[in-house]
Order: sequence, then structure tokens, then C-alpha cells
Amino acid sequence: MIAIGEPETGARPMIRQLEDRVLRLETLARMLGEQQEALRAEMRQETLCLRDQMKALENKVDDWNRLVNTKLDRLIGGRTVVTGLITLVTSILGTGMVHVVLSLGAAGGPH
Repeated sequence: MIAIGEPETGARPMIRQLEDRVLRLETLARMLGEQQEALRAEMRQETLCLRDQMKALENKVDDWNRLVNTKLDRLIGGRTVVTGLITLVTSILGTGMVHVVLSLGAAGGPH
């Protein structure tokens, strides 16, 4: 603490010291305010950057999902065609076998 001496001799140096202290505190407060504002701006920029990255990743995921779904559609479509062909061939063969059996049965029957 600053001791107060005689009004003439002790007051001026004490006022000068207090003014210096106030000036240092004001400078420190201004620096803190500037640093806080810089930090806010940096955080805003980082947030925007992260949102952009998230959006890009969402788009990539959507693209991959579309690609996978397209390939699955082709695979399922291919399986459907193969299943249809097998059913058709089985049907034709089954009908043909029935005709063969009926023909053999009619030709080899009692006369």
C-alpha cells in the first residue's frame, strides 16, 4: 500500500502511481477483450468449418448409399431373372415330361 505523506510531497507521486496502475489495468482489460473477440471469431470459423465437413460427409454417405442400393437392385433384379428362367425351364420340362409319360402310356397301353 502506498503511504500518504505530506499533501505537497506525497500526493503527486501517489497520484502518478495510481494513474499508472489504472493505465496498466485498462490496457490489460483491453487486451483481454481483444483476445476474447479473437477467440470468438476463431471459434465461429472452426464451427463453420466443422459444419462444412459434416455436410460433405453426409453427402458422401448419401452417395455411397445410392451406389449400394443401385448394386443391390441390380443383384436382386438379376436373381429375379435367374429365378424366372429356372421356373420357366422347370415348367417346360415338367410339361414335356407329362406329355412323354402320357405318350408312352398311350402307346404302350393294352391293345
